Amino acid sequence: MTQQTPKGITYPESTDHNRLWEHYQTLAEDIDALITVDSNEAEDTSSRTTTSTTFTDASGGALSTTITVPPSGRVMVAIRSTQRNSGSLNTITSWRGVGSTSGTVYTENDNAALIWSGSGTTNLSLSLTKRLTGLVAGETLTVTMKHRVNSASTATFDYRCITVWGLI
Repeated sequence: MTQQTPKGITYPESTDHNRLWEHYQTLAEDIDALITVDSNEAEDTSSRTTTSTTFTDASGGALSTTITVPPSGRVMVAIRSTQRNSGSLNTITSWRGVGSTSGTVYTENDNAALIWSGSGTTNLSLSLTKRLTGLVAGETLTVTMKHRVNSASTATFDYRCITVWGLI
C-alpha cells in the first residue's frame, strides 16, 4: 500500500519494503512531472505605432506568446518595451493573460504598466514582471502585449518582448 503527499508524490508505507526500487521509480516519475516547466518568448524588433487611447494591439498586429501552465498553477510574466511619444504625452504598455480553460486571468491596466512621458525621438526602455497564481494546471495561457496613449498623439515602439515561464 502506498500514500501520496498533497502535491501528488507517491511514497511507500512502513510495511512496503518489498521491491523498494519500484517505489523509487514512482517517486522519480512523480517529481519529474512537478519540476518540468514550460517557457516561451515573443520578440518584435520592428518599429510599431498606435494612436489609440484605449488598450489595443500596436500596428502590425498582436505580439503574444503561449505557455502550458505547470502543476503548481503559477507562472511569471515579464514584458519589455522601448517606446516614445510624438508629443509630451504618455505612451502606456500593459498586457492581457487569457487561459484556455479559465478565460481572462489578467487584464491590461494603467496601475501595472510601462508608462513613458517622453517626446519626439527620446526612447526609454522599460520592463516589469508579474507573477500569476491560481491558474488551471495544464491549460494554455496566452499573454498579449497591449498599448495606448493618454491623449491625441502617436506612440512608437521600437522593441517589444514578452517572456513567460512556469514556476515550480
